[in-house]
Amino acid sequence: MKDFSGKVVVVTGAGSGIGKATALAFARLGARLAVCDVDGEGLRGAAAELEALGCEVYSEIADVSKAWQVEEFRDNVYRAMGRVDVLVNNAGVALGGKVEDMTLDDWEWIVGVNMWGVIHGCHFFYPRMIAKGGGGHVVNVASGVVLTPIPLASAYACTKGAVFAFSETFRGEACLHGIGVTAVCPGVVATNLLEKARVVSGTRRSAKEKLGGKIRRLWERRRYPPGKVADRIVRAVEKNTGVAVDSPEMLIFDTVHRLSRRLYDFGFRRLARFLDRCA
Repeated sequence: MKDFSGKVVVVTGAGSGIGKATALAFARLGARLAVCDVDGEGLRGAAAELEALGCEVYSEIADVSKAWQVEEFRDNVYRAMGRVDVLVNNAGVALGGKVEDMTLDDWEWIVGVNMWGVIHGCHFFYPRMIAKGGGGHVVNVASGVVLTPIPLASAYACTKGAVFAFSETFRGEACLHGIGVTAVCPGVVATNLLEKARVVSGTRRSAKEKLGGKIRRLWERRRYPPGKVADRIVRAVEKNTGVAVDSPEMLIFDTVHRLSRRLYDFGFRRLARFLDRCA
């Protein structure tokens, strides 16, 4: 897909971060946008920025973890826009901590948004994209944690790993209908993801509240803009890329991990012990 002029692009979690940047990137290329987010204030701000670019926009507050809300969003998008050419399942949340400290409510929350959000998006939009014909593209935003382990991110990696594996397999089926599928694996990106994250564990030196603050400050220092991920998503759709790895550190970690899993595991376990003592 080389020309996005007049194409309809759906982006979930578009009220901020990667979702908002992605919507703006497609809008600058002449696409029409259908966006949703659970954050109404953020969504209204994003819609206003899109309209300021002269973009036709449909926006709706929707929780992607709720099947009926995604179904209603789908129906309203097709009623307003007539078709969908690109679906970007971006909405996500973060949960940090040790497995023994997580409650079932924590698991249901992160699985509901990160995993079921992607399932709901594909379940409701993909068959309609097939029925309309003309191909299209589905982008599922996974994470760099699926390429390399990161301490205290077991639940997050679990959900994003599921999105990654699903996308790679789904790609083989979707090509039968002329529809591309991309799994995007961003690294540390300057978004508000950690502001709304749940941190359920501490370390020997830091209570969970203090540890959460340290992680957020470290995250902010990276200053990697979501616009770069958005540009990577656009290029992935243009080139029908199966897996799009974003940010230099993720490329390095992924390469080391694949070259020697035993060596990486040796270093990873020592890193986990160091962080537990010193973070």
